[in-house]
Amino acid sequence: MADMRWTWRWLGGCYVMPSGLRRTVYAVIRIGTSKLAMKFVLVGVACLALAEAILYLLVDVWGVNSLVAGAASIEISVVANFMINDAWTFRENRSSDGFFARMLKFHVTRVASIAVNFGIYSMLVALLGVNHLVAYFVATFVAFSINFLTSVVWVWRGTLDSYTGTPQGKAAFSTSSTSDSLNPRTLRPRSMRAK
Repeated sequence: MADMRWTWRWLGGCYVMPSGLRRTVYAVIRIGTSKLAMKFVLVGVACLALAEAILYLLVDVWGVNSLVAGAASIEISVVANFMINDAWTFRENRSSDGFFARMLKFHVTRVASIAVNFGIYSMLVALLGVNHLVAYFVATFVAFSINFLTSVVWVWRGTLDSYTGTPQGKAAFSTSSTSDSLNPRTLRPRSMRAK
């Protein structure tokens, strides 16, 4: 616990979160329960249905290997997901980056999500013998949180700023700043405390 003293303050029998981190946590909670999140979920569900349909066609109708079909359906779903989210969900929160820059960011952030999605899908299908449609649904559900968080924080970075009320790089993740240096809930290193 000694290493954490610079970020958390002991106050009245419990640790208190620094104000910058607290603002960010509250912003993520507000975003997660907002109209924006509902749009993101609707787009995700639509793209999941698209991916499931593609998977069904490739495996059950055309006889393509289920692992190859899974990879193809994931990529098609990612591209469709970006295009719909960019045009509808995050329309007001677009950064100054161009369409292709946002699309590249979206794909970069999806690498981890795709790895999780395909890894879980492959494990369920190849190792556990789970039906390919059920396996894809479960894998996509697990990867959803990675998708939402990276979309809000980096791809459409204006989103987090609008919910915290502060520029993302400035105070959203800081433990203290000039404006809250007198706030007793903000912990400063012992060497900086008044005696």
